[in-house]
Amino acid sequence: MVIGYRVNLSPCAGAYATFYRWLILFGILLFGFFVAFEHDLLTRLLRTDESYLSGLILALLLLASLDAGRRAHHLGRELCKAMQIVARARAGESLFRHHPDKGLILEQHDDGESYAHHHLVLLANKTYQHGALCSQDLLLERLENALGRGHETGWFLADMMIRLGLLGTVIGFIFMLGSITDVSSVDIRTLQQLLTDMSGGMRIALYTTLTGLGAGMLLGLQYRLLDQAVDRLMAEIIELSEVHVIAELRRLLDGSA
Repeated sequence: MVIGYRVNLSPCAGAYATFYRWLILFGILLFGFFVAFEHDLLTRLLRTDESYLSGLILALLLLASLDAGRRAHHLGRELCKAMQIVARARAGESLFRHHPDKGLILEQHDDGESYAHHHLVLLANKTYQHGALCSQDLLLERLENALGRGHETGWFLADMMIRLGLLGTVIGFIFMLGSITDVSSVDIRTLQQLLTDMSGGMRIALYTTLTGLGAGMLLGLQYRLLDQAVDRLMAEIIELSEVHVIAELRRLLDGSA
């Protein structure tokens, strides 16, 4: 008896892996917020931090994480379109055709416009204008800059969160030392008040430092996932252009000669 297995032949298999990883990480982050809220840790943090830096850091983390999720989904869609073009090329389909006015253009398919499409159009036009195959190093550098545009903002926010946490440390110590300068005489009641004020400043220092370091690491992890997605998309486009497109452009040039 022969048992048949259904094989997933979709060219987009695994294209959204980075987005799924981000969903898992964001779900863990939301669960952590929920646990902290249920145990009154989040309320205590926001109430005892007189510098309000912890609330600012958490708000930045939430907004930046949502933006990272949007970027992860966008990169997944771009990778899917690039993989569809690779599948067409491997199947022996023609990717380009001659246009009487525009030279070499891409065949129209349902996968739509993408970074991969735009890169191939530029490569084809450059080849057609020069009448020979040319280096695409500058085009690949342009493509890498376009794919990673905005990631530097995410890394800046992750670094700024850590710095805001360190700023909260300084503010906490200022609060703590400021309570000592107001002491004119020492008795039991004054000492108790002094210890209370000093512990308040210490809480500000520790809470903001913990919040800044934790938020910075969590956001950095998300943008590390995005950088890996950009590297994978670049690898797909380089394979497409170097292995499949260059050969087809050479045949088109030889046929038009």
